[in-house]
Amino acid sequence: MDNEEKDKASGDFPSTRFKRGKIAASTGLKMGANYARYVARRSIGGSDSVDARKRLHRRNAEDLFSQLTKLRGTALKMAQGLSMETSFLPSEFADVLSKAQYQVPAMNSALVRRIIRQNLGDYPENVFAEFDPNAIAAASLGQVHRARTKEGIDVAVKVQYPNVRESIDSDLQLMRGIAARFIGADAAEPYINEVGARLHEETDYVQEGNNIEFFADVYNDTNVVTPRWLPDLTTTKVLTMTFVDGVHLNELMEGNPSQEERDAFGQILFDFAHDQITGKHLAVHVDAHPGNFLFREDGKIGILDFGCIKRFPQKFRDDLVGLFVSTLQHNRDSVLQYYTALDFLREDQSDEQRMFMTDILDKATGILVEPYREDTYDFTSTAVVDGFREMIPKLTGKEAFKNRAPVGSHHFVFVNRLVLGFYSILSGLQSRIDVTRGRDKLISSTSVVAQ
Repeated sequence: MDNEEKDKASGDFPSTRFKRGKIAASTGLKMGANYARYVARRSIGGSDSVDARKRLHRRNAEDLFSQLTKLRGTALKMAQGLSMETSFLPSEFADVLSKAQYQVPAMNSALVRRIIRQNLGDYPENVFAEFDPNAIAAASLGQVHRARTKEGIDVAVKVQYPNVRESIDSDLQLMRGIAARFIGADAAEPYINEVGARLHEETDYVQEGNNIEFFADVYNDTNVVTPRWLPDLTTTKVLTMTFVDGVHLNELMEGNPSQEERDAFGQILFDFAHDQITGKHLAVHVDAHPGNFLFREDGKIGILDFGCIKRFPQKFRDDLVGLFVSTLQHNRDSVLQYYTALDFLREDQSDEQRMFMTDILDKATGILVEPYREDTYDFTSTAVVDGFREMIPKLTGKEAFKNRAPVGSHHFVFVNRLVLGFYSILSGLQSRIDVTRGRDKLISSTSVVAQ
């Protein structure tokens, strides 16, 4: 059986580097054709209005999302991340790609039945007392079905798409090829390996089950609700956990919640993020996109999807928090020391490179600590997004290309994802947050003293 036949036999989710590369190339051609048509119309006197550019962005975003849903896996994970890049992407891209959080087309029921039989030993109607063949959620790596066990427990059953685990290495090879052209294969390798390690963990549902139990034991309190794992109904590709109810962010906001409700939910999320970052366990739920949080009628927040858990080395976490606190306290000597400790500034950099990087870091860290300078922060403010937008010319211009070598510890791959994710959700909630508890936890967890 050749590669294409294997793909068709397993649900037509392509796993080979050739097949996935072919879809990626087709996507580029479609987006290029859209742009060419736009330029051609403009050259013969057509409109170059804001509306015309918005239509171009939306068409390209729709084409991109359509192709990414064929690839699933790593590619669709990237779409989830891109959908939160509101400070860099046109809003039309963010709007369309946000569908990767909720609206991915599901597998057909026959394929779901086959996967469950292969993994749990029988068809779902025989394994469970009740099983809904219609998925209640479908995302980048798998889809979720409601069910009830024979003991009467309401559960969610996550079924992994075929070939997802096998596609990781081929996607990483594509990433290596792209990186080699722009920043050098060796320089990019630590970051690509970091992404690969987390993706391999994320496609092991037994590992996710253990993560669920860890977070349930540590964080399942009066404000946060997590599922519990059912190991007897779990394999590496099928995960069964207790069902957690609630609505996603878009549904919540459509219901026009009061400011008090939005503030309360936002405060829970803000404190949950800081508890993880400063906690002794050094384990952080870094898949912080809106699809993984449920807003409940009882005022609590349900946390979902524990596949992508980052365990930070102690020194990295301490240096990261130290940099934040030093910036907040205007401790310039300590800030520069942490830039070096976190591998942003290196001995092999020229004076020009160090000056460029220091300027970028000063601007970025200054923007990130701004919400903590007062005791409350209103996430309807666009100050942070505007700050990063103002940085774009610096990040994409001639000087940036000349100093394009990657810098910073590879652990920042998931720090960025965490910060971006929570900021995106809090902005979507339009919450007003009391930052004092989070700020105090950050300050108390480091030995940095203002000078």
